[in-house]
Amino acid sequence: MEGRLRFDELAFIGNYDYFRGKSVGETGAVVKADAYGTGSERAVRLLSSVGCRHFFVANLEEAIAIDSLTNGSVYVMSGPLNATAAQEMADRRLIPVLNSEFQVELWRNFGDSSCAAQVDTGMQRLGLAVDAFTRLDWKSMKVRLVLTHLACADTPEHPMNQEQCEAFAAVSKIFPNVPTSMGNSAGILNGHEFQGDVTRPGIGLYGGNPWRDRENPMQTVVTCEGAVMQIRTVPNGDSIGYGASFVAKKEMMVATVGLGYADGIPWGLSNRGSFSRDGVRMPIVGQVSMDATQVDCSSHMSLREGDFVQFIGDQVSLDEVARLADTIPYEILTSLGTRIHRC
Repeated sequence: MEGRLRFDELAFIGNYDYFRGKSVGETGAVVKADAYGTGSERAVRLLSSVGCRHFFVANLEEAIAIDSLTNGSVYVMSGPLNATAAQEMADRRLIPVLNSEFQVELWRNFGDSSCAAQVDTGMQRLGLAVDAFTRLDWKSMKVRLVLTHLACADTPEHPMNQEQCEAFAAVSKIFPNVPTSMGNSAGILNGHEFQGDVTRPGIGLYGGNPWRDRENPMQTVVTCEGAVMQIRTVPNGDSIGYGASFVAKKEMMVATVGLGYADGIPWGLSNRGSFSRDGVRMPIVGQVSMDATQVDCSSHMSLREGDFVQFIGDQVSLDEVARLADTIPYEILTSLGTRIHRC
């Protein structure tokens, strides 16, 4: 086993409780993309054990994977893409999020089954236009939730947050007795007006920073480590890795770690990122390759082959790795490959 991912269940529940304490209404959870790459079965089991009753996934396949794990509601954010998918959602009592007039008309054939409706308040991704809500006939539909998605919640001062909130409030009046949902991780923390009746924390549950430029209030949940496969002495003047992009300026000790870009280590961390063990940082030297990454372990003389070194965790934060790789924490987590053993 060259790579392992350790999941802190107590920290995960702690993060959920943190969002629950900040939410004015009920607190759901986003468990799409296999719970952000950490394992949806475990996430749903843990969340259900502490009372979560609203689970949001991206598509039908993800919904089926967790359907039997909870007595709560499972919302399919993509909605039904065809009649076959709609029939299966109805049969399984899944709740499709209707995003277009096509989907609304498709779901009329299943009028006895619950649905949710999403309004696009400015993100231009999924959801019905504001004017479509006023034009459509909803009387025969069992709408259980009306939702929208905030585009800039991770930047609380962005004016679009208030604009979306006001647009959503106007549309929600069409459904006076139906719960609303707006708050993602950052939206929840930005205040009650950006939440709705059911909140949808996502990245924050898994330890990612909900905000773009503020201190992360979440507990570390995911630790990803790779095993040291070999340690060698590299003479002064020798190059390391593909393209000879790193040349040793003095004799150094280099460890080869059994994680590469096939496991989700961004190639962009070549000669930039670092691994850690016992609080000692070991810079990445040379290019990240498919199955391995080399690090300068000269400052960790007790390191041995078979030891595990940390890629992300309490010593190397998820946010730091994402920043150095010029990406976002979501991509780092969801890119961690299937070869990494989930502990």
